[in-house]
Amino acid sequence: MKLKYRAAALLFCFFPFLTRAATTVPALVPQPQQMQVRTGLFTLCPSQNNQALPGRALTKILVDNASLETGQYLSTLLFKSTGYQFEVQTNADTSAVKGAILLTTANALTNLTSEGYELTVAPDSVVIRAPASAGVFYGVQSLLQLLPPQIFSTHPVAGVQWTAPCVYIQDQPRFAWRGWMLDVVRHFFTKQEVKQLLDVMAQHKLNTFHWHLVDDQGWRIDILKYPLLTQVGAWRNGIDYGLNPRASVSTDFNSAGQYGGYYTQDDIREVVAYAQKLHITIVPEIEMPGHSSAGLAAYPQYGCSAGPFNMDTINYGIDVYSPGTPGTFTFLQDVLTEVMGLFPGQYIHCGGDEVSTTIWNRTPADVAQMQQLGIATNGFTSVAQYQSWFSRQIASFLQAHGRTMIGWSEIENSGTVTNAAVMDWITGSGSVGKTTAEGGQYVVMTPNTNCYINYYQTTDRSVEPLSQSGLLPLRSVYDFEPVPAGLAPQYVPYILGAQVNLWGEYVPSLKNAQFRAYPRLCALAEVTWTPAALKDYTNFTQRLAIHEQRLDQMNVNYDRESITQIGTWSPAQITTSYIALSWTVTTNLTSSGEVDVNFWYTSGADALNIAWVALWENGVEIDRDTHAGRTGASQTIPIYVLHLPAKKPGATYKIRAYVAGWGGNDSHGNVYLPNWN
Repeated sequence: MKLKYRAAALLFCFFPFLTRAATTVPALVPQPQQMQVRTGLFTLCPSQNNQALPGRALTKILVDNASLETGQYLSTLLFKSTGYQFEVQTNADTSAVKGAILLTTANALTNLTSEGYELTVAPDSVVIRAPASAGVFYGVQSLLQLLPPQIFSTHPVAGVQWTAPCVYIQDQPRFAWRGWMLDVVRHFFTKQEVKQLLDVMAQHKLNTFHWHLVDDQGWRIDILKYPLLTQVGAWRNGIDYGLNPRASVSTDFNSAGQYGGYYTQDDIREVVAYAQKLHITIVPEIEMPGHSSAGLAAYPQYGCSAGPFNMDTINYGIDVYSPGTPGTFTFLQDVLTEVMGLFPGQYIHCGGDEVSTTIWNRTPADVAQMQQLGIATNGFTSVAQYQSWFSRQIASFLQAHGRTMIGWSEIENSGTVTNAAVMDWITGSGSVGKTTAEGGQYVVMTPNTNCYINYYQTTDRSVEPLSQSGLLPLRSVYDFEPVPAGLAPQYVPYILGAQVNLWGEYVPSLKNAQFRAYPRLCALAEVTWTPAALKDYTNFTQRLAIHEQRLDQMNVNYDRESITQIGTWSPAQITTSYIALSWTVTTNLTSSGEVDVNFWYTSGADALNIAWVALWENGVEIDRDTHAGRTGASQTIPIYVLHLPAKKPGATYKIRAYVAGWGGNDSHGNVYLPNWN
């Protein structure tokens, strides 16, 4: 670190007695259960060359053994933004906390749960007490949010007053399950990208990461006993869903040009260990008996038909495991055995949604199995009963190994699977969840009406990337009540909590995933943490204005509800022959990296064909996206992805596009830099 930065930073290091009354309530997300704002400020007073400066106290982090890991986490994060190393001391004199931050599980309040904490910020000290290490960790998250947003910066920031208002907080979560499901099947996220997502989850006090690892379009987890699952099932020909392949990084494609990827078992162990340090439990999902194209493409002998099964033609009514075929249960149990060896959490998600209503009735081995079980082989009822039997077998296998199966709503189509938990996603929320909870079984609420963040966030399609049909505004997430209406009080404890789901059909990148997740995941954090009586949407959006500054510092690509317009096109500019249009973007490009360009038709009888879009630097082309696009009443990939290797000081930049009217020149539209992908 440069000396001039240290000097500048120390200009803002106040003595403990230089305090003032707080004028605003801190903008914490999620809102804590109890918070009192007190007079004064606490200031982090760093050292120079690890020595306290005269008259200035060196802030130390004092920890007990249970809090050591969290103390190291705090010290590391503070170092990134302040540039100063805060010493972590174990077995210190916890009665002498002046000038220190104390993290401890000693003498905690007895009314707090294992994730609860007590935070006292005084002018000369910070004390976080909790019954368990998880509570200490969440107390640290609240402390960080009391500091300026720049505390979340990934690099040292000069000229910031590293102060926190004096407060007293007593806090604990409303629900035990505060989650996010990420679909890595339709789009593969690297382990480093998953870690980045886990970091931001933890800073919102979310504690459950539902990792959707297996589905029709890909098998993402290495199973040593069945190597073809990843050799065959992890790759497909093309990104699909009308997305621009340039929006995905080159590591998403193998040497044969196929799209996909998978995690080795060492990758899984690494991510699980990383999540544990953030007090996040990972729940893996291995889809069965439906959504099984990837598994059956590798091992077709366990399917209901001879196929063909492949990664490019998904047959939703056929690609189903055959429970009656000898070897199928052995195969699935072998897979689950390896999965249990990698994931230490209680729950293993086994899917169970959208299973064909007819295929088992036409499969001889399954007809014979149903007859043996006394199940009639006709119609939806028989299939539901057969699936219920299948789910009970899988649940019993997991139970025998000390685990609990959790599945989507459909596993309850023929009555409660008594040794499994349910994740209720069905539109409208509550019917399955309510019935299951009344039966004494645990439920996670995740209805698509309030929790599917792959849906559009607004009705204005010009400010959003291509998404799955559906609308989920921020307000709809915030207003969600996980406890089903009419559920009697004695059954409320069976509602474990809630989560949002990000299905990946239209997600080509980490940036795109972040755009869809935030700020809607901020709302879910408050839904699952804060008591319902304290929720207030207007107050939440006011706090969110500050919280988004934290997301900026973390380089999280959240939805800003607006995008930059760089130009327009109109009939006067367009002909039915291709011409080049250009727009200056020098002031719009602030750093190197990806540059997204979106062509949005607004009116006219004709469409606009786009042959290519290029980025020019000082009059020289430096990158070009050559896919054919169209924007009009219907669209074909009108989003272009360019790359700026390095932004040169003083350089001028332009976007050039080669376009032609389709059907005529009566076309009007806008050109945006959306920052979506």
